[in-house]
Amino acid sequence: MSQYALLICRSQTEAVGLRRHLGQMGVPGEVTRPPRHARTESCGWAVRVGARQSEEALHRLRQLGITPCRVIPDEGAGV
Repeated sequence: MSQYALLICRSQTEAVGLRRHLGQMGVPGEVTRPPRHARTESCGWAVRVGARQSEEALHRLRQLGITPCRVIPDEGAGV
């Protein structure tokens, strides 16, 4: 199982905003490019978060009306 999850966003601006919201919740995140197969558009971006924190973060984001395009495990992340 991957140690990280990628919250896929449509744009870099959306990813930066998502990272800011996560930071306010106490969930650290890093804006990154997802693997090409996971991008929703050619300009897709993602926020990498710890896999253990991803479910709680998604729950809290949904309460704010914010949802990423999709969530995938980050298999390429270094340990």
